[in-house]
Amino acid sequence: MAGQTRWHVIPRTAPLCWLSLAAGVLLLVSSIVTLTTTAARVPVLEVIVAVAAVALIALAGIGLARPDLRGR
Repeated sequence: MAGQTRWHVIPRTAPLCWLSLAAGVLLLVSSIVTLTTTAARVPVLEVIVAVAAVALIALAGIGLARPDLRGR
């Protein structure tokens, strides 16, 4: 398997997990505020950001709850 790049989805350290968690919460709150104040129609980009923020929060939570999975 030489030459293959391995993607690390869960942050490697606890401080990076906390940073990812904070960034995810900020993105989620920002997109919720934008979605609730938009009168016309739902901006597609904000929905994508909200889904990505939830995924970021989940991965950071997994990294904090299960230290053996960090860096995988």
